[in-house]
Amino acid sequence: MVEIRNFIFPRYSEEIEEELLSLGINAAYSFGGTILGKLKVLGKGKTGVVVLTQEGLALKIRRTDSPKESLEMEAKMQVRAGEVAPKVMKYGKNFILMEYVEGRHLEYRESPGVIIDLLTKARRLEEVNLEHKEIVHPWKNVLVRGEETYILDYDSVSMKERAFNVNRVLNAFGFHELAKEYKRGGLSIQEVVSRIRSLF
Repeated sequence: MVEIRNFIFPRYSEEIEEELLSLGINAAYSFGGTILGKLKVLGKGKTGVVVLTQEGLALKIRRTDSPKESLEMEAKMQVRAGEVAPKVMKYGKNFILMEYVEGRHLEYRESPGVIIDLLTKARRLEEVNLEHKEIVHPWKNVLVRGEETYILDYDSVSMKERAFNVNRVLNAFGFHELAKEYKRGGLSIQEVVSRIRSLF
């Protein structure tokens, strides 16, 4: 276990440490596929560093050089996403404590089951008016466990009256014509899924 202060990146912040200590989070594992100095973490992005806590949860800690003053809006978007995303347990200005999903990152070559699950999840985000801009490059923002997918990182998510995510996933996998037809309103999600099944 490593003291939580060592995961505050790139510069130490007493404010962030105090917020985490007030939750009873004083240490985390040096664990994961991303290197942070001498430590390992689950992930590192422009707004935060994600670590595995001693309770087996994923903790996103706001970076001290983050362009965002708070992670609260991101956490609210993730809560709104429901089962599409890892479940949020608690959040505050400088942290999001959430379910840890042990899985692998999405790959370009996936089974039809994984692609269809991801398309269904992308559609669910549209149904709650969330548009996930980073889903256009899903390789780092989607975790796969079995044939189930989880969409991560709600930093760039916005609320739209007509949100589009399914076409972004289709484009990522090279189904450009299907993406155009879906966005024009010429195909329902059920028709998209049926077309994908017929291709395998």
